[in-house]
Amino acid sequence: MSTARIKSMQKASPVISGISRSLLALAIAAGGSSVAFAADNTGERIEEVNVVGELNLSRQTSIGKLDIPVDETPFSISLRDKDFLDSIGAKSVQDALQYVAGVNGGTYGVDARGDWSTVRGVDPVMFIDGLQSIFGSYTSSRANAYAFERVEILKGPSSVLYGQGSTGGIVNLVSKRPKSEFGGEVMVQAGDYDRMVVAGDVTGAIDSSDQWLYRVVGYDRDADAQVDHVDDNSTLFMPSVSWRPSANTEITFLTTYQKDESGTTTAFLPWGGTRIDNVNGDIPTDTFLSEPGWDKYDTEQTSYSVWVDHRFSDSWALNAGLRYSEGDVDYNSMWATFDGTRSNPDISEVVRTIYMSDASSDLLIFDLRMSGEFTTGLFEHQVSFGLDSQDATTTKDNLYLYGFGGTIDIFDPVYGYVPTGLSSLNDLESLTDYWYGSETDTEQLGFYFQDQISFQNWIITTGIRRDNAKSEAGDTSFDDDATTMRFGVMYAFDSGVTPYISYSESFEPVNDSDENGTPYKPVEGEQIEAGIKYQPEGTNLLVTASAFEIKQKNLLVDSDTVGYQTQVGEAKLDGFELEAAGKLGDLSLVANYSSLNIDEDIEAVPEEQFSVWGNYDFSSLLPGLNAGIGVRYVGESSTGINDSTGTFPSYNPSYTLYDAAIGYTLESWKFQLNAKNLTDEVHTTACLSRGDCFYGERRYVTAEARYIF
Repeated sequence: MSTARIKSMQKASPVISGISRSLLALAIAAGGSSVAFAADNTGERIEEVNVVGELNLSRQTSIGKLDIPVDETPFSISLRDKDFLDSIGAKSVQDALQYVAGVNGGTYGVDARGDWSTVRGVDPVMFIDGLQSIFGSYTSSRANAYAFERVEILKGPSSVLYGQGSTGGIVNLVSKRPKSEFGGEVMVQAGDYDRMVVAGDVTGAIDSSDQWLYRVVGYDRDADAQVDHVDDNSTLFMPSVSWRPSANTEITFLTTYQKDESGTTTAFLPWGGTRIDNVNGDIPTDTFLSEPGWDKYDTEQTSYSVWVDHRFSDSWALNAGLRYSEGDVDYNSMWATFDGTRSNPDISEVVRTIYMSDASSDLLIFDLRMSGEFTTGLFEHQVSFGLDSQDATTTKDNLYLYGFGGTIDIFDPVYGYVPTGLSSLNDLESLTDYWYGSETDTEQLGFYFQDQISFQNWIITTGIRRDNAKSEAGDTSFDDDATTMRFGVMYAFDSGVTPYISYSESFEPVNDSDENGTPYKPVEGEQIEAGIKYQPEGTNLLVTASAFEIKQKNLLVDSDTVGYQTQVGEAKLDGFELEAAGKLGDLSLVANYSSLNIDEDIEAVPEEQFSVWGNYDFSSLLPGLNAGIGVRYVGESSTGINDSTGTFPSYNPSYTLYDAAIGYTLESWKFQLNAKNLTDEVHTTACLSRGDCFYGERRYVTAEARYIF
């Protein structure tokens, strides 16, 4: 494998974020002096360590597509590994995102359909092992957190690495893969809402020469949801095999099968009784407005993945990843119709809208790249270049019946009203005026190149990419081309302080036309970011801070013609993030703060957030004992409403939640008790101008036992 540069005594940190432009002066000042709690050898230079003879498989799942430490990357990246997920008792990927600076995890409260979040105020794109996993809306299964070793968050525009995407960034999930050393676990868990989980994970070598490796991950959950009459069931089976025909080659095959059974946990409840007072009282958080036995959100998904890692020499390697995935979603729901009754604070009865959908997805995604090292004079280069492709087909058969679901009392619902012929979409010939089907084919082909250049204490990163993206829906087609770039500069002081500044771009096709039939241009994003990364030598504690400004071009705004939009808008947002993670003695710590300056018209995005999770090992007092405590503060977010009467507030209020854990390890057994939202705080995560609010998760307690071998 190639030469890797690492800091002396430094271990990989679980969190890497950006650094603040406003702190550059401090970095320069700190560069010439030691820091009080740094190790004695603070003044030592970053040493070069040659790592030869062992295949570095992390490149295939690296969010940066370069075999370099994230703290040598002039962009904001946050990592949450399996130990952290286990520590907080993460039931979903969304749980992990709630402890990341600049990320609002759980934007729309309890929602079984997906892990909704915003990164720097914008919805991110979801990836698994560096390949995009979600296309369209409600066409795939929700990711099962037990399947993954790590959650990676790349903040800001990232089209140079991954093609079309939002200005917010991406969330990448790293799958569990075979290891040569035998090991694993069996886990049983029980919790609130009749939760029962049985899971297992085992890996090792098939033969004595470690040429063939295996891993099998299984998970089964039987549970109810916070909302009445809704299940929260999930089954996962994920076997994988790795073949090492030589010391320079590894090929891994992985299959994932997942089947989930759930329903409508998001009822789009009105403001009256959630956010504002209602003479009838508060709407209970377990309110279900759909129909028991008919309502469902059932998904089934199978994927087949292969990764190839081949080393040609100590300096050059080939990495390839390919995934084929097919999924089906069967979705029946009723919710309170969005009409004038929502403006009544004392609302008690609503007319329901009926929605039914049979959706499917068929995805073929691959990434092929070369990476290597070479020198030109005094400059050392680490380069990566390649191509990636997306071929995604999503289909939907939908029925949308506005106001056809009958009237229901929010505070005392009586069920049983399912109009004749709504048992399935096959019985709807008499309702053809309300039925519509769609098939969308999306293709993307991109070529990219990036180079990280090192000269003494300087690190310079450059990248460029060319994309062609095509989309067809019925008789309408769209074809977009884009060239995106990124650039960054870092300077590593001997004291462990590293200031940086960077620039990155993104593009996102709109796939629609204006009132004249002219196709919209892609939405373009630009970001400037700067700050400091600091890791005291001899520790794995990393403290980072970043300041950024994001500009979006070609935004859609309402036109003078009702029902159409025009593309003239431009928006800016800026913010600051502070993140610290690592270990101080027996304390494992993750702490985050972020602030965001956004337009008042942008809804459901908090302007300020703070979170901290600390887990302390009490083994010196009682061997095997550990305990953790967490705090999550989410500030006010805009509702997009400007009501002169004051009846409907312009903001969703801030809230503070507490989490806790206690664990005990006895030989091969590990026991743990987790409580999320310890004080059972009733809160709304967001309220929108269209008239609905979303309840957050109530107190959720789980107890588990793991046998580790």
